[in-house]
Amino acid sequence: MKKFYYPALIALLSVLMSSCRLFTRPEEADIVILYTTDVHGALLPFNFAANRPAAHSLANVSAYVKQERAKSPNLLLFDTGDYLQGQPSLYYYDYVDTASAHIFTRMANEIGYDAIGLGNHDIEAGPDLYKKRLPGELHMPILCANAIDTASGRPAFKPYAVWEWHNVRVAVLGMITPNIPAWLPASLWPGLEFQDMVECARQWVPYIQENEHPDILIGLFHAGSDPTYGGADMDTPKNENGSVPVAVKVPGFDLILTGHDHTPAAFGIVNVAGDTVPVLDAGTRALFVGRADIHLSMDPKTKKYIKTVKTQNVPMTDVPVDTVFSSHYAADVEAVNHFIDAPVGTLTEPLDGADSPFGPSALIDLIQDVQLWATKADISFASVLSPSAHINAGTITMRDLFSIYKYENRLFTVKMSGGEIVKYLEYGYANQYNHMHSASDELLAYRHDETGAVLKNQYGSVMQWPTFNYTYAAGINYTVDVSKPAGQRVSVKSLVSGEPFDQIRQYNVAINSYQACGGGDFFSKGLGWDRATIESRTVMASELDVRHYIADYIQTHKTITPRVNGNFRILPAAWWQTARAREMADYRDAH
Repeated sequence: MKKFYYPALIALLSVLMSSCRLFTRPEEADIVILYTTDVHGALLPFNFAANRPAAHSLANVSAYVKQERAKSPNLLLFDTGDYLQGQPSLYYYDYVDTASAHIFTRMANEIGYDAIGLGNHDIEAGPDLYKKRLPGELHMPILCANAIDTASGRPAFKPYAVWEWHNVRVAVLGMITPNIPAWLPASLWPGLEFQDMVECARQWVPYIQENEHPDILIGLFHAGSDPTYGGADMDTPKNENGSVPVAVKVPGFDLILTGHDHTPAAFGIVNVAGDTVPVLDAGTRALFVGRADIHLSMDPKTKKYIKTVKTQNVPMTDVPVDTVFSSHYAADVEAVNHFIDAPVGTLTEPLDGADSPFGPSALIDLIQDVQLWATKADISFASVLSPSAHINAGTITMRDLFSIYKYENRLFTVKMSGGEIVKYLEYGYANQYNHMHSASDELLAYRHDETGAVLKNQYGSVMQWPTFNYTYAAGINYTVDVSKPAGQRVSVKSLVSGEPFDQIRQYNVAINSYQACGGGDFFSKGLGWDRATIESRTVMASELDVRHYIADYIQTHKTITPRVNGNFRILPAAWWQTARAREMADYRDAH
């Protein structure tokens, strides 16, 4: 027999059920929220790339979660994203063994995450992973409301989820930083667009409130907690770190869980309704588990909960490893080690990245040589991706390549005029180097506190720009004069072949996909290019990552002798040498 449901009856039943729930909620309730973010391959108590034990990983998180679940039945566990990049173990299951269940999905299922977000480095792993393999293997939803399917105009992932205990309802809305198109080639996010976070939240918060009636609303955001990063502000459209703008401008959130910027933080921010919204950032690599203890107490007059939220970052270095958890992945460890212990070639002298932020570097010049060799370009730009790398002389293995080149960037070739090349470098060095007036001045551009002292964090002195936004050129002979103001520092003498450098001539420039797609704003702010110009100037975009070409180059040449190409100098030379020695010593001490 067919069953017929009339809209009026359905509406009445909905009202009755909501009213029933309203009167049966407990007078008091306690809920624990735990979360991780930017795990970046810290899966087991071992750093595969560095070939040494790790003091914190998901093995510690597993032990902590088990301990807290035994204490608190009303507990939810989340992750805000960037779990598919950062260690050879992830690379192996991302690109080498694509038939087996991914190591991260198996771990997330075992630990029992309730939902996970999506990070820019998860998008970087490619649609076969984040659209197909992950959703098919995970036992929990991926939440992301502002990654929009262009064909339907709807979220490509589940936008939010709701959990309920004894009629107490918790809703979680997921979002990702919208800057993906500025960092990653469109081939990695086909059929997607990324909506401004504030705009997205303004659509979904009222919907969730009206349709789900949550007692607690949480934001699970892969976007950092500093909205001023990169010169942005609270009103910048598509702010890379949109978490705080959402917290302030969109009332309704009781807690914001952030990620992306790798900077642990816990603070409250007052929104436009006058309410204080707790914001939590658990840093990176499972060093901390972010924790929020939420207490609900029913107001007898309004029948609404009064909410108290206490936040903290719990250090995983204080938590013993879950050895049972780790033992389940012994076969994975063996398979990954077999892959990364494979020899690639020979290194005649040690290769060190510590000098790379400060000027000419043999490690950077090896990458330049690879990019020029692989693309046959006229000129190459290379970023400072691995300043902590150190590879001993002797056999080079795949493991070493993860130290030489940290990220899964692709390799692009872009058409640029000589004048544009100079402007590009001027923009980069304006952000990388301080304007020096003597040898006692700082060489690098650092951040300072109100007293003028250089800011410090767990990684040492805080630079104005992350080193992956530093850049150097190969294929041209040039100088950078840091005694001159920004915009007047770069002087190009010639091509390295001796051919004159022409400001008008168009050159093919090899560059990684991050900067080629707009990362660091070299093209947009440095040259004034829009997205259409960048696309029109792109000559080639590789399907394979730069690390693949480094392996090919070393295997082809068999023996590598590290050397500084000597195609550029920083002036005044005496000032640079003095400041470099001083600051590099501080950098080594911090690392």
